[in-house]
Amino acid sequence: MLTVEKKTALYNCIMRQFPDAGLYRATRVGEWLHTNGYLLNDMGYATFRGFAEDFPEMFSFQDDNNDEFIEIRKWQTGESAMYNNFYTNHPADSFFGTGNIILNDDIIEMTQRSLYALTKILGNGYTVQQMKQEIYEKFDEAKQNGKLNFFGERYTFPIGYCQDGLLVNGIITKNLSPVGKSLYFSFDKTQIYRPAAEIEHKAPPIGGEISEDDKEKVYKLLTENFECERRLHMAAISKFLADHGINRMKYGYFKMKDFLSGLEYLQLDEVVLGGVPQVMVTIHANENSAPERTDNATRVMNYREEPEPENADDTAIPAGKLSEICNLPIKPMAILESFLTEKGIKTDYFKIVEELNADFDEARSGKKIRNYDSKLIFPCRYLKEDGSNVELTIKPSAYEGKKWFLYFVDTQVRDRNHQNGSPGKQLENFAFLGSWSNFLSELAAKAVDEDWDFSNSPRRNYQILIQYIKYTFSRLMREKKVCISNDRQFASFNTGLADNHYDDIYACFVPNEPGSDTEWKFTGFCTAASGGLGKQLVNYFNPLPQPPAYFRRNEDLFFDHTKQIHTDFEHIIIDNIKRLPLQFLYDQFFDNSQAKELVEKIRACGPDRIQRNALYEELKELILDNSRLFVRIQNRLKDSIELARKRVRWNYKTAIPSYFPKRDSMSLMLPLALLDEVNPDVALVVELTRSGSYQGQTILTLPQAYIDARLMCRLTGDWLTPKQIFANTPEEQTDEELGDME
Repeated sequence: MLTVEKKTALYNCIMRQFPDAGLYRATRVGEWLHTNGYLLNDMGYATFRGFAEDFPEMFSFQDDNNDEFIEIRKWQTGESAMYNNFYTNHPADSFFGTGNIILNDDIIEMTQRSLYALTKILGNGYTVQQMKQEIYEKFDEAKQNGKLNFFGERYTFPIGYCQDGLLVNGIITKNLSPVGKSLYFSFDKTQIYRPAAEIEHKAPPIGGEISEDDKEKVYKLLTENFECERRLHMAAISKFLADHGINRMKYGYFKMKDFLSGLEYLQLDEVVLGGVPQVMVTIHANENSAPERTDNATRVMNYREEPEPENADDTAIPAGKLSEICNLPIKPMAILESFLTEKGIKTDYFKIVEELNADFDEARSGKKIRNYDSKLIFPCRYLKEDGSNVELTIKPSAYEGKKWFLYFVDTQVRDRNHQNGSPGKQLENFAFLGSWSNFLSELAAKAVDEDWDFSNSPRRNYQILIQYIKYTFSRLMREKKVCISNDRQFASFNTGLADNHYDDIYACFVPNEPGSDTEWKFTGFCTAASGGLGKQLVNYFNPLPQPPAYFRRNEDLFFDHTKQIHTDFEHIIIDNIKRLPLQFLYDQFFDNSQAKELVEKIRACGPDRIQRNALYEELKELILDNSRLFVRIQNRLKDSIELARKRVRWNYKTAIPSYFPKRDSMSLMLPLALLDEVNPDVALVVELTRSGSYQGQTILTLPQAYIDARLMCRLTGDWLTPKQIFANTPEEQTDEELGDME
């Protein structure tokens, strides 16, 4: 039995680390008690649950969480005692210097900058999170082997040898800052030297092998696009090779740095730029392999920008007026007309065509037309908000008639640093979140119970929730609803989710350490006026941070089945062929053995993304060359679209609203059943045009469709729920592909 005195001591100990009532992982609470010397066996308990059940004033397990989470309550008896000494002593006083300490994310502060610098010094190629786990493992190893030293109010323990042979020690001290966790991590080099360290670190990875032909191929690719004998950022080289189908994993290399080290004509140097360690690459000219090239073929790409396509050869640019050689579809022309209307420019369709004809002719004569991936890109007279020219992209057409068609109108102002402008990256650039796993699990535990993973997920990784919170934050930034206090000591946003009492859940942030990569640091989730964070939230903001808003008109919610749908079949069938079910494609190729063979190869290629992409490119070319195959797939899609219209007429909830973050636009999604007439396989995205008809923009896989739709609200429809959806395999999707409507 626990005495009142013992309970008071335990309460004071726990409240130092978990001051707010709420749900916490039981393992975290158990580790904290162990760190402070409260061992279950010594207290007479075999399990943590038994101990918690003997302290019902403070702890409570819920039947539906399988002992994973425990509820911590405020205990009035111990509260006054706790406040008597909580603010007069350091939170780590009770355990610092003892052998019970257990390092975890709850008690130790590790800055991303120091972790990143440590990976560079050790040369291990780890990510920041991998480096953090390595530190925890080295600390435990030192504790077990008697190599954990405590002297002068700090712990020291060996981490590893750096490339110059010196040993690197980890250092743990009390965190003297009033903001942050109990302990602070740093590191330094010792005078202990291991001569063999440099040789060991520079040894090539086992299993990596690049053939001479492939080395020649990479050399030719690099020298045609970069200057020799000039230092280039490894990031630029890595991105360029990846964009051109060079996969380091294919050659047995886990890290791009190791792959580049295996190419004799490349020299890699580690430098420090702006206080950050970086790797620079120099391409040395090989006289025996140097390709012939002109000055125009030589270019250097800025690693912070998208690659600029080369100027096209004059013979590749068609002659004649743009409107005579190029189809001008409704969708891109409507985008351009809408852009001009918003800028207050009065015009009409025929005047726009006349002006585009003149702009295309001027761009051709001034050699301002760029050729990129078989597309032609040229500037027109209209200006974006930043003063740069709106650009138009045309590409070859597969239809009879005009050989080109207007493919894309670029009216968006982009951040020069692509990551900052990407909706999926804005939250990470705003604040340091710690571990994504901890961040998401804490949010999921606080919110109303919901499926945050698709049905075939092998474990809970919150695949849906991570996309939801990223793009919700992006929307809030666009609406200027991310709140920052006047003294810049507190920031918060409304997550759009609610707890079991349907109170809004807010994410809260405090200033990050000076010199950190982000201004803010995540500190927790709360509801208004609940706990310490909730009280700070109410103290700082009135009104409280508002949730995102998406719906502006009835048309955003309801599909009008009396209106026509004009569908961009070429974009769906050719550009997004990977989203169509393989069995559906196979069924349409019943009389074409070459196409059927390609589908079978795609099925059998496994996780090799390079091979799969190459096979899909072959399949695209085959369909483009065989109009019968294209029309057959198109007709089958038309039948499915008509069936979807009938479903909507029968139940208006079948059309599901969705939000597209990259274009900040609303659309509706219709289910397309391609393999049978019951189960949808993909979603058709339709957008209402100014003319009053619908434009069938593209198709989405069901995981993509669910993530776009979940931004608005929890779905209760009959065809788009996580339990009915099988997520794409890891080889077929990335974070940016999920929710991508293009």
